[in-house]
Amino acid sequence: MMIQDRSYYASHYKDVCRIALRAGEVMASHGAEAYRIEDTVCRILKTTGFSYAEAHVSVTGLTISLSDESLDREVTLIKRTQNRGSDLSQISLCNDISRRFVEGHLSIEEAWNELEKLHGLRNYPRWISLLAYGFTSSLFTLMFGGNLIDSLTAFPIGLVVGLVSFFLGKLKIGGFMHDFICSVSIGVSFILLIGLAKNPGPILSGSIMPLVPGMLLTVAIRDLLKGDYMSGLSRGIEAVITAVSIAAGVAVVLHMFEASHGPISLTVPDRSMAFPLWILLQVIYAFTSTISFIILFNAEPKHLLHCGVCGALTWFVYCLLIDGTGYGISIFVAAFAASLIAVLLSRHDKAPVTIFFTGGILCLVPGAGIFRTMYYMVGRQIIEGSDQLLLTLETAGLIAIAMAIAMAVLAPFFRRERAIKKISR
Repeated sequence: MMIQDRSYYASHYKDVCRIALRAGEVMASHGAEAYRIEDTVCRILKTTGFSYAEAHVSVTGLTISLSDESLDREVTLIKRTQNRGSDLSQISLCNDISRRFVEGHLSIEEAWNELEKLHGLRNYPRWISLLAYGFTSSLFTLMFGGNLIDSLTAFPIGLVVGLVSFFLGKLKIGGFMHDFICSVSIGVSFILLIGLAKNPGPILSGSIMPLVPGMLLTVAIRDLLKGDYMSGLSRGIEAVITAVSIAAGVAVVLHMFEASHGPISLTVPDRSMAFPLWILLQVIYAFTSTISFIILFNAEPKHLLHCGVCGALTWFVYCLLIDGTGYGISIFVAAFAASLIAVLLSRHDKAPVTIFFTGGILCLVPGAGIFRTMYYMVGRQIIEGSDQLLLTLETAGLIAIAMAIAMAVLAPFFRRERAIKKISR
């Protein structure tokens, strides 16, 4: 394969800018971290060998700039990103294209064509994604303490949520209204199947998990840890609004039902099996539910197994510690383990660490806590709602701190590895 030289990129610097802007747009539109987008764009721009290359990412836009003494004027391009979603495959593939372009293995035309092919790319047919909604709800119900009947009850609720989500997507309805309508469909479906429900709490908590903004929360935390405070705070606020709209829709429907039929108990049943068997089943549930969930984010099939492993090991650590150390320490240690495992897997697969971070902390994301908070608040049970809110904030904070410490621990090894690579060159 022909390796492109610097003079090739320098003589086509305007086309290089178009490649960089397009790559940044793809990554920004599908949930990549701000620092990753800026790094990718700058690496592409620097293939020209020009003296100045810079990029700035906000939540809704991307600005790139390229300049050199040989140019009459600075080249500056701005692109607004209006439609934003969560798609791990787009991030991974765009990262691979940019790496091959920077290494000289792709011409400008080839890189542009490959970036254009990413538009609308789906790794799974719609029916598999639909089943993923059902299995995610069903498996998380088991993880949250439900029995087999509860799990089977949650499965059709998940299917309904998937159908409603696809229908709203066709109508171009997104954001708050999309999440609220989907959550209302959970409440209505649950009421229609309430005769089958043995443990309403685990069913409802499991059913809302396909809608929980796990990837958005992961990216927000990583942006904040990298010092991109504007992007991190904006994404964090977006994650909170998403979570609140999801929980509020279910809570409103349930309280309307309770007004005429009496209260619904959200208590979780006590563990009734031996600890070794329980933790084995929990690990199996975590492995399969993580794979099912990560399909909803359109992760590449080659990453599913490792995402499942990361999720399973994270949940194993949590379950192993929860009885002996309490909730806070178990969440912290599990999130720390998830961070380490995610970094190792990303380096092994040569893929963005966000893919494995997302899979690792999905089981820890306080989706059930957010739902219970809104349920109690809508029902004016302020004390119970405040307790759940504090517990939810504690969980999110512990996950963020654990990730920060893990990155600090790994940073010296990364610097040493980069130094060795420079010497070897």
